[in-house]
Amino acid sequence: MIAREVISANVLKIIAPEKLKADDFRQIAPQIDSLISQHGKIRLLIDASRFNGWENIAAFENHAGFIKTHQQRVERIAVIAGHDWQHWLIGAVRIFLHPEVRAYDRSHQSEALQWIVG
Repeated sequence: MIAREVISANVLKIIAPEKLKADDFRQIAPQIDSLISQHGKIRLLIDASRFNGWENIAAFENHAGFIKTHQQRVERIAVIAGHDWQHWLIGAVRIFLHPEVRAYDRSHQSEALQWIVG
């Protein structure tokens, strides 16, 4: 299950589990949609330091669909990466995403937070 924490009015911290499940995005959508309704655009701090992938292809497809439908309403995304492959993936998808996306190592979490709220 994806954990979440409101950092400020338009900034949400999402803590990814070790494996994303197909149902995970249906559970967080209401809170994200509510923040978007209130503020127009939001910022996300995603802690993916424990994330190791998707449970199955349905989980990956739901994740991609969630990103596709919400990306225009997200200003910035800071990702705390725990693996080298996450840095590579973020670099690759950055080309296709509307929001500005930056990856940070676990040791630079305070910089990620500073950038996302600044």
